[in-house]
Amino acid sequence: MPIIVGSPSDKPQPASAGRPGGESGQSAAAAIRPAVSNVTAPAVSAPSQNPARPPVPQVAIPPEAAETADELFARLRQLCADGRVAIDLDHKRLMHIDSPVSFEAWGNQWVYPLLLVTCGLWWWLGWKVGVGAAIASVLLYLTLGKAFLHRRIERRVREQVLEDVVRWRKLWNFGGVSLRSTSDGAADGTCASPRDNWMEFVRRLTRT
Repeated sequence: MPIIVGSPSDKPQPASAGRPGGESGQSAAAAIRPAVSNVTAPAVSAPSQNPARPPVPQVAIPPEAAETADELFARLRQLCADGRVAIDLDHKRLMHIDSPVSFEAWGNQWVYPLLLVTCGLWWWLGWKVGVGAAIASVLLYLTLGKAFLHRRIERRVREQVLEDVVRWRKLWNFGGVSLRSTSDGAADGTCASPRDNWMEFVRRLTRT
């Protein structure tokens, strides 16, 4: 029998017949096991929730743009009190049924009494006297009655409309009123409603 000389590790290890897939099988399986690369994917940064906004340009606002309707209305009242602005009224327009300063009962205060007087004279004194009374009633209404109504409208404009900017703007949008500068030689001295801008008219007068 031959004698093998060497270290125990150099000697061949016989395979175990009773244990298939022993240590030699395990080493072979470890040799063919695929290696997993230890590579880390780069982290993806989340989009910013508040993106940068471009700077807002600074716009210079003129002083007259910051003036309110209340301030300009107070100036208008002062101009009227000082006599620098006169208010002209179109009574035919303002006596319309939709006018904010007209009141239908004012005209009825003249029409109904005159009609009753005319009918009474017609009944008691005959048709000739009744016709004369009707003509006199019409002339009385067109002269004294209209003058009375005009004064009532002017008083209502000055006592009520010029005390409230909301009523003033409503009347200006309806029409029938105009502003006139009393200064001699004033350019654009008239401002008529509703086509003209009364606030710009007040600015021009207070700027000079």
